Amino acid sequence: MVSDGFSIEITANSLGVDVSTVYRYLKSYLSVGLKEFLGTNYVGYFGKLTSKEIGILIAELKSKLYTTAKSVSAFIYDTFGAKYSVSGTADLLHRIGFVFKKSTGVPCECDIAEQKKFVSKMSKIFKLQDANTVIYYADGVHPTHNCRTTCGWIEKGCEFKQPMVIGRDRVNINALINARDVTDVVMLDCASVNADSTQALYQKALERNPDAKKIIIISDNAKYYKNKKLNEWLKNTKIVQEFLPPYSPNLNLIERLWRFLRKKVIDTKFYRTKVEFREAINDFFDNISAYKSELESLLTLNFRLNNSQSISF
Repeated sequence: MVSDGFSIEITANSLGVDVSTVYRYLKSYLSVGLKEFLGTNYVGYFGKLTSKEIGILIAELKSKLYTTAKSVSAFIYDTFGAKYSVSGTADLLHRIGFVFKKSTGVPCECDIAEQKKFVSKMSKIFKLQDANTVIYYADGVHPTHNCRTTCGWIEKGCEFKQPMVIGRDRVNINALINARDVTDVVMLDCASVNADSTQALYQKALERNPDAKKIIIISDNAKYYKNKKLNEWLKNTKIVQEFLPPYSPNLNLIERLWRFLRKKVIDTKFYRTKVEFREAINDFFDNISAYKSELESLLTLNFRLNNSQSISF
């Protein structure tokens, strides 16, 4: 526009910029030429650590729990000689994929070798599974009629009060979930989770799968699963029990269903009476198909051993 005779003021007004900007751009163009003026020579800032040092830092954070950004900053300085502020360290941690959250408790009594042995066995079973074999995961749960406070988006400086019921009344649920179909949940609302209710639950599984030649049920080592009377009854059925290694809830798929149940029904809603509470839980199982898409993403056959190794069936 300037070379065509327009004044600096008209050029600036037409482009919506100030006069000094037009002068600055014009001066740059005249001094370096069009090609260099339009070149993109910006190099992003990748931080004070090399990619190799970032790898070392990630390995350190995976092997040891650091509870503050300040302690991570101290490790970086002691190891690499690079100074980071606390806020700068927090930004770095977010950039390399770390967030500040609670650690996960795991049973210290678990045997990793036994977990690996179980995984190897189950991998073969799942690989050989055909249309005539059904695999269920089993467990009991005892939700208490008393919702728990939980995290949520609450206005800053304000409280979000949740009514609480004083008492310890429980609903006892004995259940199975199909390893291949998240909507196939066999549930029994019972007075107690014991050998008798487990036998009744297994009977429901038999009735649900009349054409199956074999039903495999994976459970923990609770005494009622190994009850003599129950096992005598099992001899005349097509049910085969497989037991998880001791202290291995991380390998039981149905544990994730219980967490989902608490999230959807128990922790965020208030039920004045135990009857209402029981009805809500039963309604959850009666309408389990409504949660199909959420459950399919949650209840995958991907597991993590207690040594953080991931496996899948």
